[in-house]
Amino acid sequence: MRIRITGSILPTGRPPTGWLPVRLQSKPTRLASPRFARVVGCLLLAGLALGLAGCKSTLDNLDVGNMLGPTGRKARDAAEAAQGGRKMAELEGHEQFEEAKALYTEGKFKDARKKFHKVAKKYKDKPIEEDAMFHRAECDFQMEKLADAQDGYDELLKKYPSSRYLEKSTQRLYDIALDWLGHPKSATEVEMAHFAKVGSENGIDANPDTQIPANIWFPVNVVNRKKPIFDPDGRALEALRSVWMHDPTGPLADDALLAHAVYRLRSGDYIEADRDFATIREQYADREVAAQAYVLGAHASLLAYQGSNYDGKQLEEARQLTQSAVRLFPNIPQKKKLENDLVRINTEAANRDWQIAQYHLKRGEKHASAFYLESMVQHSPESPHVEEARELLVQLGPDHAAGLLPKPIYKTEVVTVSGEDADSPPASDSGSSRVSRKPPKQ
Repeated sequence: MRIRITGSILPTGRPPTGWLPVRLQSKPTRLASPRFARVVGCLLLAGLALGLAGCKSTLDNLDVGNMLGPTGRKARDAAEAAQGGRKMAELEGHEQFEEAKALYTEGKFKDARKKFHKVAKKYKDKPIEEDAMFHRAECDFQMEKLADAQDGYDELLKKYPSSRYLEKSTQRLYDIALDWLGHPKSATEVEMAHFAKVGSENGIDANPDTQIPANIWFPVNVVNRKKPIFDPDGRALEALRSVWMHDPTGPLADDALLAHAVYRLRSGDYIEADRDFATIREQYADREVAAQAYVLGAHASLLAYQGSNYDGKQLEEARQLTQSAVRLFPNIPQKKKLENDLVRINTEAANRDWQIAQYHLKRGEKHASAFYLESMVQHSPESPHVEEARELLVQLGPDHAAGLLPKPIYKTEVVTVSGEDADSPPASDSGSSRVSRKPPKQ
């Protein structure tokens, strides 16, 4: 069978450009209907659109153009107070809103929710809509329909990014997320305390508070009606992200992002955890969570390193973060752990250089091999392979030297270096040389 995109009849003989030969059976047939081709094309486009669309979230297409920070919101509230406060009685739909609020005060949350919903729907895009949307979500929260409450708060903050109910809504979202996650212990109580006491990560896996088992099956909740039916932990993480995104300068933003990062760390998703810790270091360097972001970020980067056969980016990032943590927080209780990690990182880097050097040596790439051998000798002198590296460098000889070492180590040469240049790298052969090489005396 041969199918053409335009759907015209295929002539016998060699197919022109644009035809796709497909063999389905021994007897050749032709699907040449233009209508068939159009239907197939529409179905393919529809499937592609659905695949790219994915699952919709209340955070999709978030408009930040009208968002006000804490200072802007205070200025708005002060301006309203100077004019006698917000005059609710003058708002359109106020009577229906007050009726619903009276039911809410009486604890009749189900009836109150219905009325708040009607007000929000009837007076859409009116000032009273913001109040109705918030109280509708509050009714869901009081009835412990937390999934509906989360959707309600997110819907409110998406339409009114600088809502007067912003702080209350983000607090509710934060509480909902922690409730769904089972109120886990903070990193200060678990990871940071362990690092300060033990001085390393040894034994931390024995603490059940640091382990979040992966869901083998699709996560479905049929026990706790306060949680969503599908993927409760995923919805909790979405609520934490919502707190940070809707109020990035608020008092809960750093705590929400830290809780999100710690969950990723404990569940073994070290790359995502590292990204969250990096965001905390960039945006909240002046808050108390900064120290945790450095220590736990370095820890996550080190755990993300998969060995010398893989990319060394995470290992180098762990080195930089650990050195920065020691420099920025010299009196941190976890300093012993950081120092031990630096030793471990140097050992891992030396093993990596050693294996890469062996790889290049087998390929006959002597200059590349010498580069990694010299790097290991220079940066990891305590490595168990450093003596073997020196021997290989002597065998390779000065012709393949990479020039990384401040002092040559070849036995076939005598080096004369002046006192002021004792710690300087040898000059290249192209310029004026500060190193005179002579054959050894027999």
